[in-house]
Amino acid sequence: MSAPITIKGRLRTAEEQGKNPCYRLRAQGELPGNLMNEAKATAIALDPKFLSVAWKDGKRFNLDIEGTVKLVTIKELQIDHVKRSPLHVDLMYA
Repeated sequence: MSAPITIKGRLRTAEEQGKNPCYRLRAQGELPGNLMNEAKATAIALDPKFLSVAWKDGKRFNLDIEGTVKLVTIKELQIDHVKRSPLHVDLMYA
């Protein structure tokens, strides 16, 4: 297994959470998701271009949020059954 790739992400604001804002995020080319730790989940948005590479490479990658880089693992990836595109991702700290 090679070194994990780095994917840029950002925190979502309160106005960007919910069903309709997630539709808008996907239309803009971003993927909504949650970054979970033991106590809580944080709403994030990330670039889905490199997600398939991370999925094939052991489901681990470095997530860069506002300059902070952490190693994360894909816990769940929801995929559109018709378009075969990602809809939502749940991540956990590795």
